[in-house]
Amino acid sequence: MTTLHVPLDSHAYDVTIEAGARARTGAFLARALGEAAGRRILLVADAALAETHAEVVASSLEAAGFDVVVATVEATESNKSLEAFEALLKAAAGQRIDRSGAVVSVGGGIICDLAGFVAASWLRGVPVFHVPTSLLAMVDASIGGKTGVNLPLPDGALGKNLVGAFWQPVGVLCDPEVLETLPERERACGLAECVKHGLIADWALLEALRAQASDILEGRLSSCMSLIARCAATKVNIVSGDEREEAGPGSGVARAFLNLGHTFAHAIEPLPELELKHGEAVAIGLMAAGACARALGHWGAADVEALQSTLEACGLPIALRRPLGKGPLIERMGWDKKVRQGTLTIIVPNGRGSVTMVSGPDRELLETAWASVGAS
Repeated sequence: MTTLHVPLDSHAYDVTIEAGARARTGAFLARALGEAAGRRILLVADAALAETHAEVVASSLEAAGFDVVVATVEATESNKSLEAFEALLKAAAGQRIDRSGAVVSVGGGIICDLAGFVAASWLRGVPVFHVPTSLLAMVDASIGGKTGVNLPLPDGALGKNLVGAFWQPVGVLCDPEVLETLPERERACGLAECVKHGLIADWALLEALRAQASDILEGRLSSCMSLIARCAATKVNIVSGDEREEAGPGSGVARAFLNLGHTFAHAIEPLPELELKHGEAVAIGLMAAGACARALGHWGAADVEALQSTLEACGLPIALRRPLGKGPLIERMGWDKKVRQGTLTIIVPNGRGSVTMVSGPDRELLETAWASVGAS
């Protein structure tokens, strides 16, 4: 078992990584909350996991004395919506969840974000405990308290995570055994966030990923456990230094660094013609950010090649599947949450294992970035 402590001003909590731990969720939650008996729990689960992992977690909670109701959501970006949010609030009302109760999530990043936003909003805030079931959620989405849903934009595409709140969990329980049940494509998507962590703070991780990618893509437990611990530690360190993404340019540790690749990714992920999952969009976004680093003189050709070969070893795309116009993509970047007074900020590498903020990147730089991944 590996336990990472997350010390925050709001409250501290632990991220526990242990094979088979989902069957003991009740004990972990009771430890986080205190007395379990009579506490009402809204368990928000990926519908695809209702009869597997969610059932194991629910049984564990009930055995620990919790009163549990399960609400399922089909885990798609279109269902990460205000409508799903409202339905879950009504489920909390039906279960009569009070402030002694809690929300528990069982699923990937979509479920973590949605359940966290419900917990942040119901009765102005009740505890939330995450049991992530995807690699992406274990190393990224479940840690740090970002919650939210998507919102349709004027052009009809989805605006990623435009509505939400910061709401830290009371605990995170990662059971790497569940990764064995994921499709390989989902494990690959999680590796995109791991590559991102390497670019931000752990360049040697890229070499490790190239060497171990096949084992991780096959879901081999020992490789997955060590990777989760390594990447989650990077996320914990960054979040602990800047809980609410308030640090600006020049900061040594800024939570905004975790947006590396995401400003590009969020412009393409919602486009139905590309059929991209989040991690795949992030991989393309990382390549675009790498092109920015090369154009700015922060990186050399060997650095871009190291990134590309790592992504390819992880089974991730490095370019758009079909050409799109650079202009519309740059326009879509204007909806990014990091826009301040009309000025966009992007995160770009500025060395091996370090990144920096670039405020107000010029259009030529953005066009170079998009052209590098196949935009016309």
